Amino acid sequence: MTEFLAVASLVLVLAIVLIVAYHLVGIYLALKRGADHLEKLAGGLIKIRDDTLDLNRKLETINSGLSDLVTPLMGANDNLVKIVKVATSV
Repeated sequence: MTEFLAVASLVLVLAIVLIVAYHLVGIYLALKRGADHLEKLAGGLIKIRDDTLDLNRKLETINSGLSDLVTPLMGANDNLVKIVKVATSV
């Protein structure tokens, strides 16, 4: 009877150790995949940062070009207002 209990205890301990080891390996693999994804994300963010460094300069150029268009556009607007007044007074 003692031998049976010893063998049963040994089998249970071995089963518990195998189950815990299996779950630990699963956790390790999940963490490894997560780290790989985070590494790719960091690389993508660095690429975005590098690609948009000169974007501020380009926006300033566009803004100055649009500022130069304000006067002609306002003149065109005044002409359109005059055309609407003539068209509605008829």
